[in-house]
Parts: sequence; structure tokens; C-alpha cells
Amino acid sequence: MQTKFDKVSSTLGNLKVEVSEADYKPSVEKKIREYAKTAQVKGFRPGHVPIPYIKNLYGKSILVDEVIRIASDAVNNVIKEEKLNIVGEPKPTEDSFQIDWHKQKDFTFEYTLGFASAFTVDVNSIPAITQYEIEPSEEQVQNSIEDLKKRFGVDKEPEVSAEGDIIFGKLSQESTEFFFQSGIPTDKVKADAKAQFIGLKKEDTIKFDIQSIFETARELGFATGKSDEEAEQLQGEFTFVVERISRVEPAELNQEFFDKVLGADKAKDEKEFVEQVRAIISENYNRESDFLFDFEVEKALLDSVPIELPEEFLKEYLLEVNQGKATAEDLEREFPAILRGIKLDFIRAEVAKDHEIKVEYNDVVEEVKSEIRGYFGGQAGFDGMEEFIDNMAKKQLDGTNKENTRKYFERAFGRKVLNFLKEKVQRNKESVSVEKFNELASASYKN
Repeated sequence: MQTKFDKVSSTLGNLKVEVSEADYKPSVEKKIREYAKTAQVKGFRPGHVPIPYIKNLYGKSILVDEVIRIASDAVNNVIKEEKLNIVGEPKPTEDSFQIDWHKQKDFTFEYTLGFASAFTVDVNSIPAITQYEIEPSEEQVQNSIEDLKKRFGVDKEPEVSAEGDIIFGKLSQESTEFFFQSGIPTDKVKADAKAQFIGLKKEDTIKFDIQSIFETARELGFATGKSDEEAEQLQGEFTFVVERISRVEPAELNQEFFDKVLGADKAKDEKEFVEQVRAIISENYNRESDFLFDFEVEKALLDSVPIELPEEFLKEYLLEVNQGKATAEDLEREFPAILRGIKLDFIRAEVAKDHEIKVEYNDVVEEVKSEIRGYFGGQAGFDGMEEFIDNMAKKQLDGTNKENTRKYFERAFGRKVLNFLKEKVQRNKESVSVEKFNELASASYKN
């Protein structure tokens, strides 16, 4: 087998793969012998089908499969040997597959390859970035204190459900004869379905169409402990039997609350509490500042690592794979974000390789748990909730939905690389008001 790779630019190359009879004949003959041992052919005992008969029946399809496999392996080997960061898929030329499989013994395949230009990443060359410390207003301080009162509230089990409660119970379906435990947050239920979850008591029973209570399969999955894919498969009428109602009642503004929030004896009265918690509130409010800082780190990284991509090649590829799903106009509108994402992916991979950054299973689990905690919000603090979240997270990663697992893995990978980069970047601190921060953030995201 012969291969010839020619770079025609920093982002495009031509690859020719020549497959001779000597390359594929041994594997074709081996496959035919294997077929002869296992093929079920009328008139012959298993394992006793004559080789010529098998060759006549399956020889051509085996030949095609083996030649294509050999050519594909050759393409992958060249990509690996040349250390190419491939964009899209190798594109066969129009003449490459005009083949007479009945007459030809030697085959030539030609491809156009698109790839990123060569680049290196020096994490120490990223310039200093400003991180803003946001000063909260008095209104924001009071709102945050109310949030803390809910967060450190007391888990109660009221006799009758109200909006904001989480109702735990058993979901079952008579027609399928199976049941499972469920936790339904009433504030996540569709508006037109909410009334049936208000005013419930322990051991009350209600029936509903399983797909009618939440807006998305993701919300239904969280409520039932199912993956997105499993939640979509749930259909028909279900019976729900109430076993427990959970309600978090806001804490009172007293010494016990001060100690829970700040630690024992950190604040002796409300004034001390407000002053000390202001810093905590400011820190919590700075999540938006952290998000902007993350964005600026990635932006600085992109600016410091120039990468060229085969844009026209990539557009053709994207239009082909998204045929019927996206138009050329859609692609043009989204293309800058697509290019940014591809470049970042290449840079992250290079940083991870250079600095031996690896994602562990627990990193992926934590990514899922973080999403679930955000879903349940302030209700995530009662006894047993962390175990419930942990079980739900592992259910999402149970291996049956590889696409779901891949999504969370990529998130965890991106977060781990970003956290590494943030440790390397010099930070300039600057205090600003909320209004000023919003102005700065808006300008940054537009550029």
C-alpha cells in the first residue's frame, strides 16, 4: 500500500492512498474462510459450506469492506503521523469512488484534508486580566439575606402541600406493572398542571399523564431519577401516591441563624451579622464576575494562540452534515461562534496534553451533581438530599446513554483545563458597582 500526502496550504492537504491486491487479498481470504465456518446456507451443514460457494455469495461485499477499511486505516495513520488537528472529515474527491469492483484489482483513493494550522500554547504568556469585585447595593444585601434565611431554613414535613414544596412518593403505572420513587418540585411543574399538586396530604393519590407535568424531559428525568432518554420513553397515565412532603421554612434572624451562617459567635447582633455577611453576599454575587473572568481568560488565550482554520472547507462540511437542519444563512450567522469553539477545543487539548491534565470519573459525576443542585435550588439542603442527588447523577452516567456521558465529560474537561489556566493568569483586582460591572461585561461580550 502506498500513501502520498501533500500540504497545499497551512490548513489544507491532498492525500492519495493506493491499495493493491497484495494489501487486501490475505484479509479477504481470511474473512471468506470465517464465513464458511459460520454461514447458514440452505442445503449445507453449518461449517461445511464450500469456499467457492461462499466466495460467490459474499466475496464481492467482503472485498469492498476490506478495501475501504484498509484505505480508512491508511488515512487515520497519515493523520496520526503528520500530527494533524483534523477539521470535519476527510473529503473524497469526486473520482475516488468511481470504481469497477468486478474488474479492478488495484484501487486509488484521493482525499482533501482540512486541519488547523500548527500552533503552540505558552500558558505563561497570557496577559494579566482584570477581575472585578462587585459592591452590592443595600437592596441586594437584603435580598441575599432573605436567600440565606431560606438556604439555612428548617426542613419541615407539612400535612398539606403548597407551592414551593417537594412532594416525594411512588409513581406507578398499572399497564406496565412497575413503579419507582419520585420527587416532584411543585415550583417546576407546568402552570396548567400545578393545581393538582397543591393541597395534597400523605397517602393521597393522584393520576396524570406523565408527559404533561414538566416542560422538558430533563426536568422529568430529575424528578423521577431517570436519564433524559429514559424520561422521554415514559408515556401514558401514571398514579402518584404521596409519601412525604418537604418544605424549607426560612430561618429566623437570631443568634442560632448567625452562628449557622458565619460560625459560632462570629456576630453578636444583627448589625454585626449584616456587615460580616455583606462580604459573603458580595462573594456570592461575584459569580457573574467569575463568569466574565472565565470568558476573558479564554478570549486572551485565543488572542495569544493564533490558529488558522480551513473556513470554506469547514462550511461545506457543516452544510453537508446538517443538510435539512440548517441553511447557509444559519451557518453564516453561527460561524464565528463555531470557529471560536473549534479553536478553543484544539487549545484545551494541547494544554491538557502538555500539562498532563486528565478527567476522572468523579470529575464527571460532580459536573452532573452541580447541574442537579442548580435545578433543585434552595431545596437542596434537607437530610438525604445529597445522597438523592448522588444517585441521580450516577444514573445519568449509567452507560446506556453514551451521548449524555460524553456531554458531561466534555464539560468536566473544559472546566478542569480552565481552572488550570486561571491559576497561571495574573489577576488585577478592581472594585466596581453592579451597574458599572454590567456595562463592562456587556462591552466585553460584544467584542
